Amino acid sequence: MALANRPPEASFFSIQLIERGLLSTSLLHLSLLETQSFAWRPRIVSLQESKTYPGPFLVAEVSPGTEDYLSIVVSPLLRIHNDTKFPMELRFQRPQHKEIDYASVRLEAGDTIDDSMTAFSAINLSGGRKKTLNSLSVGNFLLSFRPEVTDVLTNFENPSACWSDDLRGGKPVRLSGIFDKLTYQVRKAFSFQPIKYSLSTAHCAIVSEDGRVANIHFLVESIGKDVPIIYPDNFGYARVDKNSPVALQEQKEIFLLPTVRFTNFLEMEIHVKLNDTGLPSTNSVDCICNEATIHSGSAVNLYANPAAIYFTVTLTSFGTSCKPINSSDSASRLQKHKTKVQFLDIELDFDNGKYFALLRLSRGLRGILEAAVFTSYTLENNTEFSLFCFPANHKLVSRHSGENITSLVSPELGSYLPPRSIKSWLSKCHKVHITLLDERASKAPLNLDVLSGLTGLNLEVEGEYGSKTVTKLGVSLKPSASKVVPLQVVSMYPRYVILNESDEIITVRQCFVEEDGTDTVVTLNSKQRTALTLRSRNEITTMKRNPFLENFLKKHAKSHNDSSFFVQFQPNKANFSWSGPVCIASLGRFFLKFKKSSDSVQQSDLATQHNSDICEFATVHVVEDGPTIVLRFCWPANIDLPYRIENHLENTSITYYQKGLPEPEVLASGSSAGYVWDDLRLDHKLVVQIDAVHLQREINLDKVREWKPFYRIKQQRGLGFHLPLEKKPEDPKKNWFRQLTGMEINKLGYEVYAEGLTRVLRICEFSDRRRGDTSFHSCTKMQLRISCFAIQLLERAKQDVVDKDKSNALIYNPIILARLNRIDFDAVFAEKHKLNHLRVQSLSVEPKWVGAPFASMLRRHQIENIDTNDRVLRVGLVLAASSSSVKHVQHLSIVLQPLDFNLDEETLMRIVPFWRTSLRDTNTPSQKYYIDHFEIHPVKVVASFLPGESYANHSSTQETLRSLLHSVIKIPPVKNMTVELNGILVTHALVTSRELSIKCAQHYSWYAMRAVYIAKGSPLLPPAFASIFDDLASSSLDVFFDPSTGHLNLPGLTIGTFKLIRKCIDGKEFSGTKRYFGDLGKTFKSAGSNILFAAVTEISDSVLKGAEASGLNGMVNGFHQGILKLAMEPTLLGSAFMEGGPDRKIGLDRSPGVDELYIEGYLQAMLDTLYKQEYLRVRVIDNQVILKNLPPSSSLIEEIVERVKGFLVSKTLLKGDTSSAARPLRHMRGEREWRVVPTVLTLCEHLFVSFAIRMLRKQASKAVGKMNWKQKVEGDDEKAIVPASGQKLEFVWKWGIGNFVLSGILAYVDGRLCRYISNPIARRIVSGFLLSFLERNDE
Repeated sequence: MALANRPPEASFFSIQLIERGLLSTSLLHLSLLETQSFAWRPRIVSLQESKTYPGPFLVAEVSPGTEDYLSIVVSPLLRIHNDTKFPMELRFQRPQHKEIDYASVRLEAGDTIDDSMTAFSAINLSGGRKKTLNSLSVGNFLLSFRPEVTDVLTNFENPSACWSDDLRGGKPVRLSGIFDKLTYQVRKAFSFQPIKYSLSTAHCAIVSEDGRVANIHFLVESIGKDVPIIYPDNFGYARVDKNSPVALQEQKEIFLLPTVRFTNFLEMEIHVKLNDTGLPSTNSVDCICNEATIHSGSAVNLYANPAAIYFTVTLTSFGTSCKPINSSDSASRLQKHKTKVQFLDIELDFDNGKYFALLRLSRGLRGILEAAVFTSYTLENNTEFSLFCFPANHKLVSRHSGENITSLVSPELGSYLPPRSIKSWLSKCHKVHITLLDERASKAPLNLDVLSGLTGLNLEVEGEYGSKTVTKLGVSLKPSASKVVPLQVVSMYPRYVILNESDEIITVRQCFVEEDGTDTVVTLNSKQRTALTLRSRNEITTMKRNPFLENFLKKHAKSHNDSSFFVQFQPNKANFSWSGPVCIASLGRFFLKFKKSSDSVQQSDLATQHNSDICEFATVHVVEDGPTIVLRFCWPANIDLPYRIENHLENTSITYYQKGLPEPEVLASGSSAGYVWDDLRLDHKLVVQIDAVHLQREINLDKVREWKPFYRIKQQRGLGFHLPLEKKPEDPKKNWFRQLTGMEINKLGYEVYAEGLTRVLRICEFSDRRRGDTSFHSCTKMQLRISCFAIQLLERAKQDVVDKDKSNALIYNPIILARLNRIDFDAVFAEKHKLNHLRVQSLSVEPKWVGAPFASMLRRHQIENIDTNDRVLRVGLVLAASSSSVKHVQHLSIVLQPLDFNLDEETLMRIVPFWRTSLRDTNTPSQKYYIDHFEIHPVKVVASFLPGESYANHSSTQETLRSLLHSVIKIPPVKNMTVELNGILVTHALVTSRELSIKCAQHYSWYAMRAVYIAKGSPLLPPAFASIFDDLASSSLDVFFDPSTGHLNLPGLTIGTFKLIRKCIDGKEFSGTKRYFGDLGKTFKSAGSNILFAAVTEISDSVLKGAEASGLNGMVNGFHQGILKLAMEPTLLGSAFMEGGPDRKIGLDRSPGVDELYIEGYLQAMLDTLYKQEYLRVRVIDNQVILKNLPPSSSLIEEIVERVKGFLVSKTLLKGDTSSAARPLRHMRGEREWRVVPTVLTLCEHLFVSFAIRMLRKQASKAVGKMNWKQKVEGDDEKAIVPASGQKLEFVWKWGIGNFVLSGILAYVDGRLCRYISNPIARRIVSGFLLSFLERNDE
């Protein structure tokens, strides 16, 4: 209610009661500017006779709401609610005239009566009844009641009910038994003053015609508070004087309630019986209104004696009952609890404990005893298959006959789940096995206690011909709709579902499987959906891979890889081919192409027909729907195609096809056509040929680029391009292309640009408007430095703190404080690029509320050897100039260092009220981006989580989140757990900002759920996807490496980890999505980079030594010797592939004795500091030093060994010159002593080896000369005339490359041969003979 700019009288409001236009109360004017609560008693005025009568007391409350508004509540002084199932007759009496004056009122079930109604009703009465009703307004009355019972409710003939005892108020009657031990929440009916409430019982006797008597018990709850009474002036204005004494009047609400409310949460019918003895009833007297048959999900009100209640539950489906449960015994078990508990769970054993259910006793909002029978888990089958679930500690019952399972199975043996059914899990074992009703079907284990959110199961059935039929299930965990019991529903859905959204009938089949007579084709009508049953295969048709590295990375792949399952679609219309394969586990929108068969389209008409005449396009939108992946097929395509090809050449057509699939399509001059890939598994490269000159080129359609020459003159020499197509007769219109000069051919080119979400390939001639401006342009630089940026969240203080403050000001307490320190932002705005770099030195989020269990909520993880100057967050963004509405992002990189994340549930609940939904219209078009390179480096988090408890003041949003944490995700207490969130690398993506945000959220939510499963020690995983970026990007990489290491630093080589992994996986042909689990960066460092390190260091050491000795020739020889070493010692690479290299042992001349640990520790620290080898270890045992896992480099091994020996000599553990120990670590040439006999023997060996090599070389030269002379004579007549300059250039070029390649091959072969020659002299002869072929003959 707005009060600004209003006259003073606008700050008042009036209250008046009116009945039927005949009677009304006097007006009361109240101020809106004051917070107040009071009662007053107006007079009732007759609008016709101008008479006044005593009126009821009314209570008014004016208070500020939680938002910017006022709350005005007008209520009566007395209200009575009938919350039972019986119509009630209420009897009011005055204490002084109990036997004479009384008034009765009938109150229907669920109805309410108040004193204002009785005051208006008393006007037409007289005598004692009128006085009795008027006494309700002042609280001077006695209340009794009796229910109206029938034969159906009591099973008595002509029953009659007696009045209950009078309710006098005063001191509340304390309830005994289970009622006294369980707490309950009181509905806050009154807001200001302290609430007084009492709970008592009353019973009414039911008498039958034959004299049998039974009692029905009720709960009576009374809630009241004292309110001050004011007396308005003659004009109806209420002036409240806070300093004058006031009279108080009690405002009261009375509820007539049942004693027990029993709810059945089992998925079966039960029969419940309550009595106060626990013995079987003989005359049904003690079971009146205390016995009922309850269907699943229903509840009944029962009227048992609260002092002693025995519960007996019977499962009507199985005819078994539990033993009577005495609530008094349960209450005695709670005596040891010093405080009252909210609920009590009791096990109900059936059939001598073979299976069980739970009975939860709690108190409702008004004190009713809530009894609910439930099981911890309920199994739901939402598939079209019949499933059987059985405990892991029991054997599977025989399945050779379906009747054995489909008939009623005892719950101890398992549960049969027909399609679209739900059953309660009554077994105590929560480790279950799930299988199909097939003797050959496998069983899938599922631990219900460690299930979090979603997971997947595979059920396999062996086929007759060795194949397997795989039924994939998605499993979800969700809490029940009721918040009374912790019931969790485990739902099983088909993992893959195909939905035909088109108006035509389609056929779907699984591809890349061998035919074995099994029907793999599914036909779907319009708007029909069906679950997909898959067939596994032994060999998977995949793209070309690097087998060496793929086998090495196999341990990072998923055990159940759904990326190998593909399906194809075909419309049932005639003459349409099958579409290309679609991966069922790749999320996104994919486009399909249907080609008309060759019978309907002649080959000669391909050049003249438009693309739309021979092809039709459809879309398959693969989306997640809970645990199910739905393939939504739509034909024709309802959105723009992803590619369009435009031919802007004159008088010539172009032919194009996807690389690897020579199925050409022809596009005439001046035409354009939409395009989608024939096979989504192959590289996204299009082979385009200009028909007139037979020039062809591979074009990456995903990569947006400016105009580029289609063909270059220098590529023409020695290289020919011929399209493997059927030769066609020449068109006279194209003859002019035959006379084009080289410069004119060079003007033919292409460009790829983005138009909306479509990539357009334009084949055209060069134009000056596309020429780039190469002149220098000035640029603008901007630097922003922020020392500290902080955000603080505050919450309103509690009411008791506000009451203590005398200023009446709003008081807020801090919740969390987020702080960013040293924010550096640099930007450079050039003519065609905008470069942005954001760096944050440190970030922290600290809880500030009193009693927070963690000092820090989020901060950088403290690790050894941390660089304090390194930034915790780096964001690099490079934008390119773009004239279209699609923004061009050349590079976007986000790097976040490892973090400590400590969260407790109470802090989370305090933050929840700040959550707000976005006010942005979801139909607003999102900004489109083309991104050349987008990467979010992996995030490493050391997490801790502390669960909390539920509180009565939690809002619905807070309770929903808490239910999600404890009932669905079930996060356990976690302390310092390492969570690895894989990084994302996406190239050549055309995407909207909304799509990119959603896909990144899907990516990180999957790894967060995976971390929860790992924290529980569960073998389960959330159901995975093959990719989420394949529909909008050229390639994507999904890996983890430790972000704190940043890059792999190799000697002489520094390369980004993302880039290195990408190049090592597939090299240039990297396309599609690759997903690897685990720390792949560590694996590359320990193995892959060791291989590279070994090869680089061995070859580079040899090259450097050769260059030092003989210059350029020495470098070439050193390269040969380096490759020779790799071939001679293949164990070098093998040891590099494992953790580290070979071992070395150094024998000591004397034992170190007690200094053994000192020597070992000193050597380990020295080598770690100098060489920083991760796996290098030192052990000192007795009289020897063992160096383990040395680096894979012989020169580096020698250095390390010399360094260790020098230290040992200095400690007199080895004999040697202590002065020489301080010399450089490299081997010193010429320091060995000269001896005569060894020198003579070595000289003779050299002479013999040289003579043998020359003789072998001479004989080989003769044989090669004869072969060359014969080929020369035969080829003289066929020689072509080649210009001398061209011949010389070609010869030099071929000789240089060929000699380099040949030298490497011969050196490697030389090493491989020499491995198997044990005699060193023979090995030298063979090696020298092979390497002699590399010497250039001057002749």
